[in-house]
Amino acid sequence: MKKILSLLTVLIILLSTSAIAQSIQLKGKVIDEAKTAVSDVTVYLSAAKDSTLIQYASTDAAGLFSMDINAVNEPSFLTLSFIGYQDHVEKFEKLIESKDLGNITMKADSDLLSEIVIVTDAPIRVKNDTLEFNAKSFKVRPDANVEALLKELPGVEIDADKKITVNGKEVTQILVNGKPFFNEDGSIALQNLPADLIKKVQITDHKTKGEEFSGRRAKSDNTSINLTIDEENNKGLMAKLMAGIGSMVDDKNRYESSGLLNYFKGERKISILASSNNINSTGFSMDEIFDNMGGGRSQMFSFGGRSGGPGGFGSSTGITRTNMIGANYSDEYFKDFETNVSYYLNDTQNKNNNRSRVVNLLPDGDFITESESARTNNNINHNGNARIEYKINPTTKIFINPSVTANKNEFESKRSSKSMDANDNLFNESNENSFATANSFTFKNALQFNKKLNDKGKNFSLKFNNSNSKTTGIGHTNSITKFYQDNATDDVRNQQENTRSTADTYSLTAEYSQPISKTSYIDFGYSLDYDQQTDVLETYNFNENSNNFTDLNGALSNQTQTNIVTNTPYVGINYDNDKLNWYVNSGVNIANYNADAYYLNINYGVDKKFVSPYVQASFRYKFDKSKNFSFRYNYNVSNPSVMQILNYKRLNDPLQTYVGNENLDQAKYHAVNFGYRNFDFQTRSGWSIFFNGNYYTSQIVASTIFDENRKRTTTYENIADAYSTNLYANWNKSYKIDEHTIRYGLGGRISYGKQRAFANGVLYNANELSFAPNVYTSWDYGDVLSIAPSYNLSYNNTNYTNLQFDKTNYLRHNVMVQTTTYWPENFTWGNDFSYTYNGNIADGFKKDFFMWNTAVSYAFLNKALTAKVKVYDILNQNTGTSRVIGTTTIVDQENTVLERYVMFSVTWKFDQFGNGGAKGKGRGNRMGPHSMRTTREL
Repeated sequence: MKKILSLLTVLIILLSTSAIAQSIQLKGKVIDEAKTAVSDVTVYLSAAKDSTLIQYASTDAAGLFSMDINAVNEPSFLTLSFIGYQDHVEKFEKLIESKDLGNITMKADSDLLSEIVIVTDAPIRVKNDTLEFNAKSFKVRPDANVEALLKELPGVEIDADKKITVNGKEVTQILVNGKPFFNEDGSIALQNLPADLIKKVQITDHKTKGEEFSGRRAKSDNTSINLTIDEENNKGLMAKLMAGIGSMVDDKNRYESSGLLNYFKGERKISILASSNNINSTGFSMDEIFDNMGGGRSQMFSFGGRSGGPGGFGSSTGITRTNMIGANYSDEYFKDFETNVSYYLNDTQNKNNNRSRVVNLLPDGDFITESESARTNNNINHNGNARIEYKINPTTKIFINPSVTANKNEFESKRSSKSMDANDNLFNESNENSFATANSFTFKNALQFNKKLNDKGKNFSLKFNNSNSKTTGIGHTNSITKFYQDNATDDVRNQQENTRSTADTYSLTAEYSQPISKTSYIDFGYSLDYDQQTDVLETYNFNENSNNFTDLNGALSNQTQTNIVTNTPYVGINYDNDKLNWYVNSGVNIANYNADAYYLNINYGVDKKFVSPYVQASFRYKFDKSKNFSFRYNYNVSNPSVMQILNYKRLNDPLQTYVGNENLDQAKYHAVNFGYRNFDFQTRSGWSIFFNGNYYTSQIVASTIFDENRKRTTTYENIADAYSTNLYANWNKSYKIDEHTIRYGLGGRISYGKQRAFANGVLYNANELSFAPNVYTSWDYGDVLSIAPSYNLSYNNTNYTNLQFDKTNYLRHNVMVQTTTYWPENFTWGNDFSYTYNGNIADGFKKDFFMWNTAVSYAFLNKALTAKVKVYDILNQNTGTSRVIGTTTIVDQENTVLERYVMFSVTWKFDQFGNGGAKGKGRGNRMGPHSMRTTREL
């Protein structure tokens, strides 16, 4: 912990020192011709030579503004802009000292009085807590998408993983005209909407539905982006279709195809998307360079259903074939009644071969488990979702979000393993063939009612959530497990398992807010949660006489049921002004926990009442629009599962027996996180630092006993004094020199924690330190060339106490270079090249590999049609090896990966909006003095 705090102090000093510069201030007061203060006037400073935005501010209720900047040694314009007034411009030859501009008079726009409206929109406006960019003021390629537009906006950064930040704050929601475009993360809109279609980019804090309606400031530290399309262009059709056929691999051609169709007309939007491929693209992507090809910059949009399942389906291992189709419809049937309905179908197949070597760490000696497996997983998922918002009147609004999911999963596996000591003396050996199928259906709904009781902040809200699911399954297992020590009997199984389970949860929260001043209010709330789960497992042995699975195996069959009712009354106090925002919620959490099991004709039961404090606290201080500090604290509890608390034996795994502990308490821990952000708009540089940590006063951990054959028997205990901490830091800078745009930055994560558990009756500690720095840069030369190199390092060191193995470590290097050229005209050539080195991995596993993907395309027919050739893994070196260090295990493994292939594809694009369509519209009306303004030189 001392190391973390020392490093935190050093980082703050270094980053603060790097931000020191000669700081000056511009301030003044804006009035109209009647000498009345004018609020919400956008004030921005821009360079005279190229109109680059240097800094911005807005006037408060008294018409006052102030702007902190570094010295400017070149001519610049200070522009004041507000609808209804002529723009006012102050010109400076240089700014090397603070200036008080005194009263600045804004003149009324006479054209408005004569009903002739000439819009000379400022490149940036500040409206309350919303920052708005005029999209037409930023230059992008004529065929650019929204992602390219966002990269040009000051303060917006998009990293190699497509993570978007604005002034250092992460973007978690992207809307189009205030509504989701398929999904709230906005990935489809970023890749597929043309930049020319966008009128405004509005950036604000991400608010909940209740915060949006009540007008409260957002409690979230994240950001929301809304892309607006003006009325003229908000009608039309957009389509994009792609199809590709690839080389033969394992007697099958690689292939990919995708399509997107969008229809706009006012508030109505109809969208259809589809995709089919066998190149590991499990979502939807139409990346302009690599389409669906993974392994580089292409990012997927995922939706509809649950990943996971037997064998880890949904992970990045193996080769996946995907067929999917989705549709979305949104409309406003009448005023203030908005609907959004969607349906998705996913059909996936995943195949993977795995080879692993696991070192199991024990107090009295280690042992090794080597295994090989081959699995196939087929999954069909249907998902329907609706979002309905109805503003009944100016003071009342309801939100309804029902969804249904139907899932069918089939899983087939062959697996063999053996465990031995360092001298290859066997403990056990097993071979297993299994097949399982499961069908599930889930209905969820979220209902929210918000009522404004007055205009001063008195509100009432009611939230109701439910989730009801049912799953049935059948599985077959044919296995033999041999034991080589202590003359133990081998375990032979040929069985069928029938499973049935239900899960029903309901949650009701009522909250009343009472203002006590203009900046503070009190919340009174009550939450009621109900959780019921049932599970039935029936295992039948194979009967050779009937040639069927008819003999019930009582030792491997059971029935369980859990009922948990939780009551949480609470009261909260909130303070909120332009600079400071804090709140404290406190109450009591009362959980009535009842669990029952029926096993071998015996009833097992637990009936407990858990009482714990409910505490949430937050503190945020905004030094200015780009510097802020935040702090959060939560006291959290979680209930033990039915497997952990009921003390009967689960013998379904020949090598692992589970026994619950009826004396278990809840898991209880303190969670703290704080952070500081600082983004200098003028120098386009920013840094941030964040810390989070959890400290357990009661943690539920495994207590495992290994017998002579290394067969495990696991129960559960409560222990204290475990913790985890994480420190994140990032610094980035960007600047433009003529046609050159350069961005660079560095970041990192440091984690330190202590995990505790029992092995063979001995309490051990695992103290883990991990360090993951990264450095990145990019250079864009106009619309011609882009180069983006990056380097990532991951280091893990774990020290153990009370285990025979005292420590282990792991080091991973990754270097990547991404290049894109748009020359000659109509040609595009993209390359993703990387080198990965896995240090300390066990012998027999490949340690390093190069990965090179390339794509060349040519656009013709006015760029409506694009032909493309792509090669995945040109050097044919891709490998699926990795090392994972667990609390008591060191796992080296290798999984199936895609091999080299060539893909030929054709993409067709069509879009027409408004009267003449969005294609070919001009961009790049650069920021600077507009035609209608009052100007003076200083």
